[in-house]
Amino acid sequence: MFEVNENMDEGLCNLRVALIGKTADIWKQQTFAEEFGLLDGEPLETASWSSVDIGFLIADAREMEDVNYLKKAVAAAKDTCISVLILILISAEQIEVAAPLLTINPEKYAGESDIYKNIYQAVKSIYDVVCIPGMVNIDLCDVQDICKDKKKLLLATGEAAGAKASIIAAMEAIKKLTKQDEKAQSVGTSVLMNVTGSEANLSMYEIQEASETIYDWIENKQATIIWGASIDESLDDVIRVSVLIAE
Repeated sequence: MFEVNENMDEGLCNLRVALIGKTADIWKQQTFAEEFGLLDGEPLETASWSSVDIGFLIADAREMEDVNYLKKAVAAAKDTCISVLILILISAEQIEVAAPLLTINPEKYAGESDIYKNIYQAVKSIYDVVCIPGMVNIDLCDVQDICKDKKKLLLATGEAAGAKASIIAAMEAIKKLTKQDEKAQSVGTSVLMNVTGSEANLSMYEIQEASETIYDWIENKQATIIWGASIDESLDDVIRVSVLIAE
């Protein structure tokens, strides 16, 4: 029922992904399957979460039994001192759970590969924010503050290269957020934004451009906004902008 694996290399945080039901089989078929460490042990066991800083629980509501397992796994994780627990549910409807929930509506995506690409990007964006040192670091406490007492999450990443790459990447992230929720522009009370690029290609100018694009788009100017910038040399001339909105 649950897919588990060995630990990934220890970094600035211990991020783990737990896959429930058929999501494990589909995850293994993706090219990114080995990029993140999976949970050591079953998610229903509290001990499995004891050393995890950031945990992702992924399930598919099209398998109703898996939704029940998801809720039980949430209870097990919340009995520990885990800093941040984020749920990702493939579902056409929002459900009530006792942790921040990112809903992926399968009706809005081309197929399973497209769905899981978006799930990967969600996990990757949080990994980049917390686990990769950068120009302006965001830490676990920042992510925890954004997600604390929230029920609904929207999370998207945009990438672009060339002239105005930071603005285009930010707009791509906005497009994906709106795809998740048509009211994304107005729902957020807490926003976390991170800009990632190579050291040679990322400056405070690109960070400011991306930040202003996201700020101008958000209707609630009183929302709490936390931003950071990470260095990833593998991006070369690409700028990546990740945006997490919590409600």
